[in-house]
Amino acid sequence: MLTQRMQIQAIADRLAGIPVQARSSDLRQPWLACWQALEQAQPGSEHVALEQVVSALPNAKDILQAILATRPGYRPEIQSLADIAPGLPPIEWVWDGWIPRGLLTVMGASQGSGKSFVATDLAWRIIENRGYPDGAPIKKPGGNVIYVDGEMVPQILNRRVEWYGLDKRKLFMLLAELGEMLDLGQPRYQDRLSEMTEILKPELIVIDSLSTIHSNGQNGVEDVRALIGYLTRLAGWANCGLVLIHHIRKPANGGARMMNADFGMEDLSGAGYITQQARVVLGLRVVQTGQQFDPNGPREFKMLKNNLGAYPDALGFTFKPLHPTGVMLDWQSQAPQAYREPTQRDECKEWLEDFLKANPEGVAPREVEKAGLEEGFSRPMIFRARKELDEFIQNTVGHKAPGNRWKWVDAG
Repeated sequence: MLTQRMQIQAIADRLAGIPVQARSSDLRQPWLACWQALEQAQPGSEHVALEQVVSALPNAKDILQAILATRPGYRPEIQSLADIAPGLPPIEWVWDGWIPRGLLTVMGASQGSGKSFVATDLAWRIIENRGYPDGAPIKKPGGNVIYVDGEMVPQILNRRVEWYGLDKRKLFMLLAELGEMLDLGQPRYQDRLSEMTEILKPELIVIDSLSTIHSNGQNGVEDVRALIGYLTRLAGWANCGLVLIHHIRKPANGGARMMNADFGMEDLSGAGYITQQARVVLGLRVVQTGQQFDPNGPREFKMLKNNLGAYPDALGFTFKPLHPTGVMLDWQSQAPQAYREPTQRDECKEWLEDFLKANPEGVAPREVEKAGLEEGFSRPMIFRARKELDEFIQNTVGHKAPGNRWKWVDAG
């Protein structure tokens, strides 16, 4: 299928006597009429034939001008990846494997999960050169951080910064004008953030959060396209990390479940365009590790999307109390394990452990089976439990020997 430019080019080439591979079926009016005139013209009379046909068409002057202004034989330069690859910037990271440089990162979670705490923690690590939670080094120690506070309560961030002992001279806030709501959908607020970015050369920009920093909705592509486009361009222009904090949709059962729901990208609020434009999407949730849900319990920090490489293992953190007041994040290299209701096999394993520990000299398998049956466990269940506890249970002699006993031993 030929574009209009290509159709005009084909006519200009043929008019100049340059071989053309186009066919009549490739052209549409009014260019088809021009092409047919050239096909039917006697050699040497092509220009006259073209002018006669064009003169009868609407906008004749514009049509003829478009053809005559086209340079015969012109072909646009089409570059391969090999042509442009040497000039492409490398993929770089602010936090290796987690926050790319020059690209958009989205961090999603429910309200109260600790998103703003994580942002503060990252600012502290960059400004104070504390290393990232997984041990990765800070690429630009002491770099500036810009914090866009859409919730307009700077005293909360100030209190957390004081808990961390963070150098406030390196942390800069974009706040709304007095009496206004901050709206990054407006050019004047975009200009303010762009000017701050140009002057400060930040290592990280935090936008907290999408639902509070523009006045449009977020459920339609058109609602967010311009804003997400601006943030993407800003990150690329500044060549820094840009983390956009975002919320998840409220689950059907709501309440505490919203904080510890194990969600995916499809659970983030608003149009899917938001996460489509992000190169990395991070997720944060409270993990229920006991029978009762604890809103102050450990958190899981993991990657939901990564267009740039392998997914790193999830991390965990808890809130570490400070003296005399305050908290900071205490990171762990592994995410906490979620609690699950014990199964009958779990109960059988627990019983078997207690039973063998109470009989340190060991117990004959038949006696174990008899005691287990009295507790309501079937023979297959007992032997499956024994298999799963194999590293802790030792046969005193060969497992088929008449005098063999099961004996509890320390692992290893």
